[in-house]
Amino acid sequence: ITLTGAVDGQEMLFNLDTVVSIEKGNNSTVISTRWGSTMVRESLESIRKAAASNNDVDIVSEIG
Repeated sequence: ITLTGAVDGQEMLFNLDTVVSIEKGNNSTVISTRWGSTMVRESLESIRKAAASNNDVDIVSEIG
């Protein structure tokens, strides 16, 4: 899913398969993975909704 960094406001693609925990912070949400933590602007509820609605798989065909 695409999330927005709380510090720099940059969009990032986030693989939720690597998440260890997601916690509500003061003004952001803290996502902890095996490699570290990231603060994002989106709420826990909006992350949950985006993850539930993002079940589509993009398939790219080869041009040959």
